[in-house]
Amino acid sequence: MKVCPKCGKTENDVPFIGYFCRDCYLEDNPVVQVPEKIEVPVCVFCERIYTGRWVAFSLEALRDWLRKKLRVGVEDASICFSFPEVEDDGASFLYVVKGNISGVPVEVSGRGEIQWKKTLCPRCARESGGYYEAIIQVRGKNPEARAEEVASLVARERGEYNFVSKVVNRKEGIDLYVGSKKIAEKVARKIERRYGIKPVRSYTLVTERDGKRLYRLTVALHFKD
Repeated sequence: MKVCPKCGKTENDVPFIGYFCRDCYLEDNPVVQVPEKIEVPVCVFCERIYTGRWVAFSLEALRDWLRKKLRVGVEDASICFSFPEVEDDGASFLYVVKGNISGVPVEVSGRGEIQWKKTLCPRCARESGGYYEAIIQVRGKNPEARAEEVASLVARERGEYNFVSKVVNRKEGIDLYVGSKKIAEKVARKIERRYGIKPVRSYTLVTERDGKRLYRLTVALHFKD
C-alpha cells in the first residue's frame, strides 16, 4: 500500500500521482499558471477589447481570451470562468480547471485579476484623426437628406473603416470623407442601382510607398431629384 511521504495519507484515503497523494502532488506541482499581470487593451471610444483582434466587449470574449493566457498542465482539461467583479479599471475572475494527470482526476480552482489598458483601437484612432481614403461628393437636389442616406449606407457596410470622418458643406453640395475606398465603391454601386445615376470617379495620387503608388478616390453622385 502506498503511503504519502509528505502527509502520511494512504491510497485508501486519496488517489496517488506517482509517489505522492494527489493533494500533496498538486501542492508541490502547480498545474495552473496564471500570469502575474494580465492587461486587456480596451478602446476608450468604442469600448471594444483586443483579444488578438478587436471585438465587442463581452464576458464570453474574455473567457476565450483567458483560456489562451492560462497555462494548464493537465490532460483533457476543461476550464470554467466567472467574473464576480467588473470595474472601470479592471476585473477579477475565478477559474475552475478539471482534467486528469496520469489518469487521476484533478480539480484546481483559483482567482486572478485583469487590468484594462485604456487605448484607441486603429479604427477609432483613424476616425478621430480625420483619416479618409475616399470622398463621396453628394450633388443635386436636397443634398442634406441624400448625404444622410449615403452616410447611413457607409456605416452599415462591413469593414473596419466604415466611417465618415468629416462632412464638408460646399455651395455645390456636400462632401463625405470616408475611411475606406472599398466601402465608398460599394456604396456608390448601391446608389447607382437604387437611383439609376452614374457615379463619376476620379483618382488623386497621395503618396508612394515601397514602390507602389497610393491613390485617393473621389466619387461624385449627381442626384436628379
